[in-house]
Amino acid sequence: MNGNYDAILLPTGETSFGDRTFPVSQEAVALFNTGKFGCIFVTGGYNGFSRVIPEESEAEETVEYFLGKNIPKERLYSDSQSLETIGNFTFPAIQPIDGNPNISDFKKMLVLGKEGHMWRIRDYSDLIFARKANDVYFHTVSGRHNDGLLARLYHPAIMRALRKLKDPCAENIHRFLLEKHPFYSERWYDKSLLRRKLEMSLTGLGWLIS
Repeated sequence: MNGNYDAILLPTGETSFGDRTFPVSQEAVALFNTGKFGCIFVTGGYNGFSRVIPEESEAEETVEYFLGKNIPKERLYSDSQSLETIGNFTFPAIQPIDGNPNISDFKKMLVLGKEGHMWRIRDYSDLIFARKANDVYFHTVSGRHNDGLLARLYHPAIMRALRKLKDPCAENIHRFLLEKHPFYSERWYDKSLLRRKLEMSLTGLGWLIS
């Protein structure tokens, strides 16, 4: 990797509920310690299919991991508003938390993720930053990440829906998520896991065939 970067961006946190070895976070620590990166920015709230909502969000638990690895607190940022990967880009770009930099303002950043996630991350990043003067680079860590059948069907469905927007800019994509994506509907977590998976599947099918 040549030159310096404004940030390492992790568009999903890692938690002790999943892979306890934190492989992406370990790689982020190693990269940050090269001195080439201004900060680490972690995004990710809760999984829309979580059986229960953990006390800490994905981003919050990942930041705790970084603090335990002696990454300076003032060079760590997190955003826990999102419930899925596209929102991991749009919330910190369109609806940033007070005190956080806007990720759209990073001139050069490295997006870090697992191989099983990166095939989606790249597509979503391309949509969100299409009109920005960002230099976005990608770095992959081996491993799977929610890349089962539902994800394989969901991805082309939501990409089709987003590309059909009259103006698929980051602002309109964010609005689409809040208004059309089941994860952000009222009382989503009050529904059973089976009901949530069924609703998401039916919505995805509608996006795919519309």
